[in-house]
Amino acid sequence: MVTEVKSDLEEIVYNWLTKRNIEFVFQSSLLGGRFSLGGAIVDFTFPDRRLAWRIQGDYFHRQIAQHASDRIQKEMLMAQGWTVVDIFGTDLETPIEVNTTLTKALEGEEVLRR
Repeated sequence: MVTEVKSDLEEIVYNWLTKRNIEFVFQSSLLGGRFSLGGAIVDFTFPDRRLAWRIQGDYFHRQIAQHASDRIQKEMLMAQGWTVVDIFGTDLETPIEVNTTLTKALEGEEVLRR
């Protein structure tokens, strides 16, 4: 398992999962990764559940071009049978929000955007 965490948000999620002994794969290359149209590097995957979590920093992922690319990637992954959960930084601001958001995400549910 790769342990080089790239962002503060990824570190919050990584530590939450590790503390609970939940098995996951970090930074999975799916559908050809960044080298194929529609491919993705997914932040956290749970292959036995076909569950993918994408950690979305609010600034970068709200840009129009990135938002469109994210949407295409999500649709491509879902077409391959993955449940894709986008987790935004604003959903991880307090320990209670972290626990609530990630507990829902384990069930394949997203937190409704504020």
